[in-house]
Amino acid sequence: MRAIAICAALWLGAPAAAQGAGAEAATGGRASILPELFARTSDAVALCLRPEPHWQDFCNGLAQGYAEYAVLTGKACIPAGTTRRRLVEVFTGPDVVVSTGYIDDLPAYETALEMFIRHFPCP
Repeated sequence: MRAIAICAALWLGAPAAAQGAGAEAATGGRASILPELFARTSDAVALCLRPEPHWQDFCNGLAQGYAEYAVLTGKACIPAGTTRRRLVEVFTGPDVVVSTGYIDDLPAYETALEMFIRHFPCP
């Protein structure tokens, strides 16, 4: 399960430049018509706020993947035993709507990282 969450988080958080370069070259320099391969902050927050169980499960895994990245890179110190639901609450809480990531609709992983650093700072 953890590997799936990490893969989903990395896939949804892949930098846009890495995605569009090949597609733009293949179309003769025209902008790609392919959808973005990462979730924007507003989209991810909207999914996480949906009541359907399958979206809640998806969001739990997404938040876990983002949180594991934050911990593994030493940017946030999330205590052991923190639930996935708590991670989602931090990611979708009141602080997110005033964050740069939400206002500028940056990739969701950037905003999640910002929220985890703010709520779980390292000493």
